[in-house]
Amino acid sequence: MNIWLVTTGSSDVQLTTDEHWNDWYQEIKKSIYRLRFAPTRAIDDDERPYRLAARVLGIAYDHLPDEVGSCLDFPLLNGFTQTLKDQKTDIDRIVILMSNQENIFPEAERDIMRCPYWQDTCELYPILEGYFRTQFPEAMLMPLVLKPDSLDRGLDDWDAVLMLVRREIGSLDVEPEKVYVSHQAGTPAISSAVQFASLARFGDRVQFLVSNEYDADKTRTIASSEYLEAIRLQEAKALLDRYDYAGVEALLGSFLATKNPQAKRLGTLLRAAIEWNHAEFHKFKNILTKEGVIASDDFPWWRAGYESAYLAVIRLNQGNTVDALFHSFRSFEGSIIACIKDCCKPYLKKDEKRGWQVQSTISNLLPGYKATLYPDQQENLRRNRLGLFSGTAYGLLEQIKPGFKDHQDCQIALDSAKDQRNVISHHIEGLQEEEVFQAWETKNLEAWAGRVLRCLNFIADKDFRSLEEASLMPKSA
Repeated sequence: MNIWLVTTGSSDVQLTTDEHWNDWYQEIKKSIYRLRFAPTRAIDDDERPYRLAARVLGIAYDHLPDEVGSCLDFPLLNGFTQTLKDQKTDIDRIVILMSNQENIFPEAERDIMRCPYWQDTCELYPILEGYFRTQFPEAMLMPLVLKPDSLDRGLDDWDAVLMLVRREIGSLDVEPEKVYVSHQAGTPAISSAVQFASLARFGDRVQFLVSNEYDADKTRTIASSEYLEAIRLQEAKALLDRYDYAGVEALLGSFLATKNPQAKRLGTLLRAAIEWNHAEFHKFKNILTKEGVIASDDFPWWRAGYESAYLAVIRLNQGNTVDALFHSFRSFEGSIIACIKDCCKPYLKKDEKRGWQVQSTISNLLPGYKATLYPDQQENLRRNRLGLFSGTAYGLLEQIKPGFKDHQDCQIALDSAKDQRNVISHHIEGLQEEEVFQAWETKNLEAWAGRVLRCLNFIADKDFRSLEEASLMPKSA
């Protein structure tokens, strides 16, 4: 069984001439509230048919079926019909989707021509019935009428229309082999709703009929896969705007499973992005290097700190202030540890329980370091049990980079910023954006990101102009 689902609008049924309109108008003027409707051409071309408000044309046909019927033209429907016949497609059922807004526009509101009531297509059904019975005499006709019950949720309301259309299409108790859908007529909300609802109900059995009322030769069918791909692309873009990489991966799963080289690369980038979004920066690196997206040299010891800082900016843009504050501090303190590991690795040893421990041999590299420690720390150093964290790490960095102690931004991160972080971390309350800035003694996003950047540039001895420039994430994407 094959079904044709047809949306309807004023462009579907038109007039070949306006010569008889004055006579017809005298016949129907009481039925149309004496409103001065008249046939008009969409474009100024003597060969083009005339349009008339759909309900008005239906009323005229009801009063004068022979006279009006002899002047009818079906530019879009003719193109669709010819395409189906050329493809030797047997249509078993034609579902005609029409509108009727009489419930939301009472008579008192129908006395102006621009009232949407006059654009309703329900009055065209006798005309459409005659057309389809002539073109597809074996097909069963099934009218479906969209009847909104609230002016606030009329046929221009996208959500309301989608609910109406889904309900009507969902009521179709058939399982056809093919469903041909012509959705160009009606309001934009109806057109979009028909696309979504038909795809949701019938999936890859849908074929869309598209045309140009001014050139029937351009009529063609489009597979549902093309529409789904376009819809998914738009959804994917929206997810990317929210940095929801896992959502994009799930949405594009079928495409990513193909052997298409672009799909493979996209899959790699998405897997890397998911790890980056989870702050798993070394997993992010491993995926990109393994797949040849970047070289190992592109991810030196200092890179993870910049990635964490850029993630902090992203989290703030998402409104996740707690994560933003956490990742900003993590970028700073993590960069200090990474710098020490890069410079002093032979003098460090990792303990399974205690983590990285500074070895007593560090004095061979940094003779003055021991003197900066408290007596208990000196004893721990002698026993090779001086943990690499907090003050220990800061003291080591001062030895490695003498300017650290006098670097204004770094000292703010060490002192007031660290204190603010500790205060905030002990309160289970919301965190305002201003508090994130205040923790770093700044007043806005630009100043905050700039301070974090200057700290990292000092530690890494780099001169990046922005955290975005320093991160691989924008470049990989």
